[in-house]
Amino acid sequence: MKEFGLIIKLAVAIVLISLFGDLVPETIQRLFFTMSVVMKGTLIFFMPLIVFAFIVSCLAAFREKAPLLILLILGFVTVSNFFFIQMGYVGGKVGLPLLGYATGTVVQQVAALAPLEPFFTIPYPEIMSTDMALLLGTVVGLYGAFFGNRTLISLSNTLKQKVQWGLTKLFIPLVPLYVIGFLFKVHHDESLGEMFANYGPVFMLVIALQAISTFVFFFAANSGNIERLKTSFKNALPSGLVALSTMSSAATMPLTLLAAEKNTKNKAVAEVVIPATTNIHHVGDSLCLPILIAAVYAINGIDPMGYSTYLLFSVYYVIAKFGVASVPGGEAIILIPILEHHFGFTDSMSGLLTTLYILSDPFITTTNVLCNGALAMLMDKFCGRLRAFGQPSSC
Repeated sequence: MKEFGLIIKLAVAIVLISLFGDLVPETIQRLFFTMSVVMKGTLIFFMPLIVFAFIVSCLAAFREKAPLLILLILGFVTVSNFFFIQMGYVGGKVGLPLLGYATGTVVQQVAALAPLEPFFTIPYPEIMSTDMALLLGTVVGLYGAFFGNRTLISLSNTLKQKVQWGLTKLFIPLVPLYVIGFLFKVHHDESLGEMFANYGPVFMLVIALQAISTFVFFFAANSGNIERLKTSFKNALPSGLVALSTMSSAATMPLTLLAAEKNTKNKAVAEVVIPATTNIHHVGDSLCLPILIAAVYAINGIDPMGYSTYLLFSVYYVIAKFGVASVPGGEAIILIPILEHHFGFTDSMSGLLTTLYILSDPFITTTNVLCNGALAMLMDKFCGRLRAFGQPSSC
C-alpha cells in the first residue's frame, strides 16, 4: 500500500476539493495556488539543468557498450518511441471523439467568480531554454558516447546523481502540495468534480491501447509463435506486477533483467539492453501522454493539435525522453515547459495533466517494463542475425 501513497493522496485531494472546495476561503485557495505556481516556476527555472544532466548521463553511459549495439539500441528506441507517440495521436484522434471528447461537444463550465490568481510569482530569469538544453545535452552526450573519456562520464554521472537527489528528496515529497494548488484553481474556475468524472473513459482507452501494444511487442519478439509468447509473457509477468505496485521501472529492473535472461537465453544482451532502455524506452508514456494532452485540450475547449504541429511536438518528445528523471510524473514534468511555451498550455492545464499522468502511472510503468523485456528479445534476434553475417560476437 505504501507504493501507492502518492496516488492515494492525489485521489483523496481530488475527492475532498470536489466536495468541499467551495467551503474553503478564497484566501486559502489563493495561498495554495501561489505555492504551486512558485514551485512550478522554480522547477522550470532548473529544468534546463535537469534535462541537460539526464541526457548527457544517459547517452554518455553507452561509452561502455559495444558500438554496434549502441547504434542498434539508440536507433530502435528512437523509432519505437516515435512510432508509439504517433499511435497515441491516432488513438486520441479516433477514440476521444467516440467518448465525447470533441472540442465542439465538450460543455464548458463558466466561472461565476473571477479566475483564481496567485498572490505573487517569482520572476526567474531564463538563463537557457529547455529546447537549447535538449540540443546541447544531446550533442555533449553523443560526444561522450563515441569520443568522450571517463572524466566526462564521471562528471555527467555526478551531476545526474545530484539532480536526481534534489528531485527525489525535495520535489517529489511536495508533489501533493504542488498539485493541490492547481486543483483549487481548476475547481474555482470550472468544476473539478464533473471534470474528473469525465476522465474514466479516457483511462480505459489508454489502458486498452497499452494492453494491445504489449501483446504486439511480445507477438513480434516471438515471431508470432503463440506457445513461445505464452512462455515469455509468463516469465515477464512478475516484473509487470511489481511495476504495477512500485510505479518504478528502476526498482523493477532486477526482475525485468531476470525475465529477459530467461526469455533470450543470452545473459550478455539482457545485461546491456535492460539497463540501457529502462529510462529511455517508454511505450506506456508514448501512448498515454498524447491522449491525455488531447483530452485536456478538449475539456478546455481548445482544438487539438493538427498533425503538422503534432509532428513538431513528437520531435521534442522523442528527444526529451532521453532527459526524463526517474520520478513519478517525470515525463509530464519535462514536457510541461515545452507545452506551455509552444503548444498553448496554461497553469491549470499543466496541473491537470500532471495529476492525470500520475494517476495513470501504475499502468504506464507496467507497459514500459513488459515492453522493454520484449525489446531485449528483439535485440537478441538482431544480434544473432548480425553475427550470422560475420559481425563480432561483442554485439
